[in-house]
Amino acid sequence: MESRSFRKFLEEKSAKIKVERQGQRISWDEEVKKDKHSFTGFLEFAYSNRASGDYIYLDRSTAFDIVDRINWMETRIKRLTIRLKILLLLLIASLLAAVWGWLT
Repeated sequence: MESRSFRKFLEEKSAKIKVERQGQRISWDEEVKKDKHSFTGFLEFAYSNRASGDYIYLDRSTAFDIVDRINWMETRIKRLTIRLKILLLLLIASLLAAVWGWLT
């Protein structure tokens, strides 16, 4: 049942689009709607000052770049957290040494 409704959806969409075949290449023009629910490419969304749609699509390379940057940030945060804990322990040790020196 789902495949029938999906097929019907594709047939309705393709009926509105003129497909041209040039040798081994196929091309078509598709009207792009610019309403608030339209789709926007991620790079256009990130680097453009224009208003974009509610939905953003990513190509594979952009998605992998984002995943790589997130992984890099997570490892950087872990390293900085360890450094912060070490500095906090050194601060507590120096405060204890100062209090010990002040009391004696």
